[in-house]
Amino acid sequence: MFSRLEFALLSSGYSGGEVGDNVWVTWDSFGRDVHPSFFLDMRADNAVAVLFEQPARKLIKTENGDCVFADSPVPEDAVELLLQVRRIRNNLFHGSKVNFLERDRLLVHAAVRVLRHLLDALDKEEKTWKVRAAWAYAEVGPQ
Repeated sequence: MFSRLEFALLSSGYSGGEVGDNVWVTWDSFGRDVHPSFFLDMRADNAVAVLFEQPARKLIKTENGDCVFADSPVPEDAVELLLQVRRIRNNLFHGSKVNFLERDRLLVHAAVRVLRHLLDALDKEEKTWKVRAAWAYAEVGPQ
């Protein structure tokens, strides 16, 4: 779901970078364009409470060159909530996940729920209609 969303965002104009250089998703711009009800709905959803009670931790580099997880602030808007989803995805693929713990499962399930609700929110704001349309071009199987 995450890669499908990134495809939809990039093909809808939420992209940064210079012509001929690497491109990236402009997540903060997109997060600001999402309908305000999205964040309020997610804040009230018990299935994603872990993102507000114990947000996913950020993998950082220390002065001695090690990598450690540091606490993250509680999301206060859609931009920060989508940062949590990205962080969960990045931690899953780049973090030390030798032993997938119950907390990891809760975080992944919460992130997927956020993405599913995001789809509904795309229809509520004209600025994000292009993303919803592009979503259809990156088909994935049932979740």
